Amino acid sequence: MQHAELEPAVAQPEVRMVLPPKRAALRIHELDGLRGMLALMVVCYHLYGSLASVRDLLHDRLVILTQAWYAVDVFFLMSGFVMMHVYGKAFSQGAGLKAFFRFMWARVARLYPVHVFAMTAMLLIMLPVLYRQPELYAWQGRYSLGAYVGSLLMLHGPWIDYRSWNYPAWSISAEWHAYLLFPLMVPWVARIGRVGAILAVIACTLVPLALYLQNLQPDQYPTNGVLVLLRVFPLFLAGALLYRIAPAHWFGSGLAAAVLVLATVVALSHEQWAPWAVLLAPAMVLSALSGNWFQAALRRPVLLFFGKISYSMYMTHALVETLIVLVCRVARRYFQLDIASDLQLAFPLWAGGIVLAIVVGYAVWRWVEEPARKWVMSLQT
Repeated sequence: MQHAELEPAVAQPEVRMVLPPKRAALRIHELDGLRGMLALMVVCYHLYGSLASVRDLLHDRLVILTQAWYAVDVFFLMSGFVMMHVYGKAFSQGAGLKAFFRFMWARVARLYPVHVFAMTAMLLIMLPVLYRQPELYAWQGRYSLGAYVGSLLMLHGPWIDYRSWNYPAWSISAEWHAYLLFPLMVPWVARIGRVGAILAVIACTLVPLALYLQNLQPDQYPTNGVLVLLRVFPLFLAGALLYRIAPAHWFGSGLAAAVLVLATVVALSHEQWAPWAVLLAPAMVLSALSGNWFQAALRRPVLLFFGKISYSMYMTHALVETLIVLVCRVARRYFQLDIASDLQLAFPLWAGGIVLAIVVGYAVWRWVEEPARKWVMSLQT
């Protein structure tokens, strides 16, 4: 999740405003806050995956926390918007190879250090369990060296049809493919009129909706395989198109923002309605960019903090989930405790995992993400 610069979909950009000029030095704080809130939603969702009692409780009482796919879709939208925001002017008349490689180098600096760190940490955690397993030395399989190499090359989202190693990074892989096409998108997006942009955004969101309504197995909301491209490409393009629409400030009214947020919460709180929430996702981004109570809430310090660490937190929280799984296995083997099935034990473990994921996310942001990004960018000059 870059996941605003999402580096994925779930990370924060140093955004420079193109329009209007007088805001040229400002970050888009509200997108930072929105990204932080949604990244935390993903963390809460994944960390209960191995805790059956918590999972059952949330499915019964708080369905919205089981719909974290929505967060990643909004990440894709925000990423397209931010890329247009930062690089749209440079690519609007087309760009040569030099500009393209500079753009991709910036993406490498943004994504790769944390990606490599998370993959290395996952390998070290899993190696004591896997080193005697034949799967590790195979070309295929969730914890195989082949899948590891594919993940390092950012190919694992669309081109490996099963989850592997640091599985949340599927969205980063998918988004990487969108970056490769972004310079080709810009000239068309820069020239399209507002009405055309609105119609195109609607068409783009209908593509993933049609995919989700197929109720595919094993994932209704695909995370691996070529179908993932039917999520990332349309939503990334829709995000870029939103840049043409955003100045309208349609959600400047607090009432309009409230209706939108309420409609989204209601849709995500019912599993049968949830897929339709993707149609509201572009409006959610537009609402965050409009002067209303929602924008003000997203600029609160706590959400800005989560936005700041969101990429590192998103990319490392699977490490925390792995530790939770190991704790449950040790408790069952040596203490005959079935933590996963005992809500009084599982809920504190889940809550503690969320806190640990935040702490790890902050540490990785401070000591890996930021210094490594600056160092990689310095190599280009």
